[in-house]
Amino acid sequence: MSRRSQKLVEYGKPLLLVREQVPTAPPGGAVVQVAFAGVCHSDVHAADGLALQAKPPIILGHEISGTVRDLDPGVKSDVKVGDRVVVYSMGGCSACSRCAEGRPIDCLNNVRNVNGAFIDGGFSDYVVCPDSKLLLKVPDSVAMDTACLLPCSGLTAYNAVTKIVPTVADVARHTDNCAVILVGAGGLGLWAVQIAKQLLPSNVRLVCADVDVDKLASAKDAGCDVTVHWEKGDNERSLVAATRKACGASRCAVAAIDFVNLPETFSRVERILGQGGIHAMVGIMAKPGVVGTIPLTPFVLTNHTLAAVAVGRVQQLEEVMALVANGKIKPPPISHHPLESAWDVLQMLKAGKVKGRAVLKLSKL
Repeated sequence: MSRRSQKLVEYGKPLLLVREQVPTAPPGGAVVQVAFAGVCHSDVHAADGLALQAKPPIILGHEISGTVRDLDPGVKSDVKVGDRVVVYSMGGCSACSRCAEGRPIDCLNNVRNVNGAFIDGGFSDYVVCPDSKLLLKVPDSVAMDTACLLPCSGLTAYNAVTKIVPTVADVARHTDNCAVILVGAGGLGLWAVQIAKQLLPSNVRLVCADVDVDKLASAKDAGCDVTVHWEKGDNERSLVAATRKACGASRCAVAAIDFVNLPETFSRVERILGQGGIHAMVGIMAKPGVVGTIPLTPFVLTNHTLAAVAVGRVQQLEEVMALVANGKIKPPPISHHPLESAWDVLQMLKAGKVKGRAVLKLSKL
């Protein structure tokens, strides 16, 4: 029996559809028959050679849902063959204390068993998970196309919101003039709107900014209180003023999550944050080596905090899965594409033409 895979063989060139032998479960690990694989901006960077850890030849894809088809019989696991699962793709050494507590992304031994980056990923009929403890069961109430999005876009958005919760909650205790700005209303931004409504105090004003008016309309439908069109070509002063006005009576934001994170959005956010504000940086749209600038004395005097957000922990994946299973949050719009269209979908995403999230549909489960 063989599997089909879309393999990156050369940076910047179309993926190659190949047929290979179906892998077997490694010691401690499992093989998952892929149902859906999300297509993420990280995959775009990998295909273009900007994510330096993804070295050809490699199968891309780190947002994966499917069914357990093979499992190392020598390990104790919460899953069994036939279970519907998602793959937490940010694997580590599986031996250190951080890996043991569900933080393999911070592995103490600096082992990076990341699907679609350091090891083969989910743009394939079958994918290897090196550690069966990184497989989470999918509740019956969660569709598998939604489930595949949770280990990356859903989890990252959830982690980003949890980063700002303490700061926002503290301000919201003292005043109703409390605004949070989300920069970018793509797939992650739409997750974040709903998650923020669940985790942040009810008196918080949620502001979304984007260059795309259609994406802003989607953010409004998802529950955002007010939107700001960061129209290309407008001068910085007017964009900052319009965003401050959208923040309400405070004329500033107490927290910001930047899902774009280019130098211009970075500096703009810093001009919108109020005293004691927190700036969570998520997006990886900038090329390696591109830098943002901070005016050092004003940064200290305004008591700002910078926080980097890279995916999240296994426990947080369980928490966001529960929110979806209980109907508290819904996925952004999802478009389905065949495995053979993986390269075309990457180009659509790169051009900003994907509304919500795009997924590759593989096996019928």
